[in-house]
Amino acid sequence: MKYNIDKELKSISIYSGSVVGRLYPLLNIGYKLNRPKSDKFVGVRRISTPGYKGAKIPTLIFEPKKLAESVEDLPCIMFFHGGGFLMSASGAHYQVAKWYAHKLNAKVIMPDYRLMPKYTYPVAIEDCYNTYIWVLKNASKLGINKERLIVTGDSAGGNIAGAVVSMLHDRKESLPKCVMLIYPALDKRMITESMKKFTDTPIWDSCCNKLFWDMYLKNQDFKQAKYASISELDLLDYFPETYVEVAEFDCLHDEGIAFADRLKAEGIRVEVHDIKGACHGYEAATKSSLIRRCMKQRVNWITKML
Repeated sequence: MKYNIDKELKSISIYSGSVVGRLYPLLNIGYKLNRPKSDKFVGVRRISTPGYKGAKIPTLIFEPKKLAESVEDLPCIMFFHGGGFLMSASGAHYQVAKWYAHKLNAKVIMPDYRLMPKYTYPVAIEDCYNTYIWVLKNASKLGINKERLIVTGDSAGGNIAGAVVSMLHDRKESLPKCVMLIYPALDKRMITESMKKFTDTPIWDSCCNKLFWDMYLKNQDFKQAKYASISELDLLDYFPETYVEVAEFDCLHDEGIAFADRLKAEGIRVEVHDIKGACHGYEAATKSSLIRRCMKQRVNWITKML
């Protein structure tokens, strides 16, 4: 293998970005058939929440069973799944959501936002923004404390998490307590060294990245699509405390680090973890010790924030 990727990621690192890009319609069929189910620790239920321009979108709520009936003031994690705005949430996303719910005694809310190629910018971020606002307005009914609300997302979901924070600020709505970005896509300019270097990394590479941006924006300029690429915004000093996790062998590596450095320069407290030996999408290796270490870091940070 060209890259020294952790042996525990072997099962996912065999898939090139181009293969994933070609097979996403088939992957989506499989993902939609693999809906999450409640287990002995976490209950899963499906609701409908507001989306962009009056649409209704399906949304999942993961909640710890041992507290679901007795606690009415739980933290809430708004989880925006990745998948290049092309793919539905995967089994790995559902497992991570269950871990957050169980380990943090929190409710995890995951909007099933609408996808490309039919729905381009700004549908996904507006779907998630509208669900966030609905959660704020219905916090007491949902049994959550809106002062203990977190946003997180991986890859394209990290893009959504960052966009939602900026939209909330500009529209004068309540910001989350903190933000957690997992190998996020944040900069459409594609100017970093890792973007130039990693043209053939597993799962996602710079060639995929360009196709994604071209499809997502369809030549919209910055003024039309300001929340798509928040690394280009003039100010980010309103961001809450932020956790950033990046993969060593990922074209998105450097823009995640650059974004963290930018936040620090603007006075925001940031915790950064550079996961060595990892490629993009390493969360899919849910049985690996690597993801267990990452989960421990995330849970410790969220616990500290709350």
